[in-house]
Amino acid sequence: MDSQVSNGLGLDAEHFTDLLVFGFLQSSKYSFHRELEALGQELPVPVYLDADLEDELQTDGSRASRSYHGRIQPDSESQEDIIQRIAHQLVQVGDELDHSIQPTLVRQLAAQFMNVSLSEEDRRNCLAKALDEVKAAFPRDMENEKAMLIMTLLLAKSVASHEPSLLRDVFQTTVNFINQNLLTYVRNLLRNGLD
Repeated sequence: MDSQVSNGLGLDAEHFTDLLVFGFLQSSKYSFHRELEALGQELPVPVYLDADLEDELQTDGSRASRSYHGRIQPDSESQEDIIQRIAHQLVQVGDELDHSIQPTLVRQLAAQFMNVSLSEEDRRNCLAKALDEVKAAFPRDMENEKAMLIMTLLLAKSVASHEPSLLRDVFQTTVNFINQNLLTYVRNLLRNGLD
C-alpha cells in the first residue's frame, strides 16, 4: 500500500500527513481549540497543542526526548519538530493567500460536510471542486502542487473555523485528499523542506 511507504524519518506517509494537517491547523489562527485538542488525542501518533508541551522543557531549556511508535527520539530535532516547522512555514505562505477564499465558498463547503449522507469520496470531490474554484488565485510563481496543498489546508481551516463541529470530518477528508492527490509532493516536503 502506498501510504505505508516510509519517508526516511520513520513515519509512514499517512501519519506524516496527519501531523502536517494537524500542525497547520495548530499554527493557524483558529477558533476551534477544544475540538483540535480532542482530535490531537485521537490521532494514531498522539500530538499535543503547544501549551501542553511546555512542561516537557528540561531545566537546561532543552526538550525531553519523546517516544514515537515505541522508539525514543534524540533531543535533536524530532520528526514532529520537522513536521511542525514545515506546517508553520505553510501557514506563513497561506496567510498571504487566505484572502482569496471567499466566505460563500466556505459556507457552501461547510454545508456539504454537514450532509451526513455524503460518503468520504463525495466529500473529497466537494473539496476538489472547491479547489477548482480557487485555482485562479494560485500564485503564478508558485509550483502548482505547493499552491494546491496550501489552498487545501486553508479550505480545511476555513471550514473548521466556520463550523468547529466539522473539524474531525474536515481533517480526515483533508488528510485523505492530500494522500490521494499530493502524496509525492508531501514526501518531498519532508525530505527537502519548503522552498
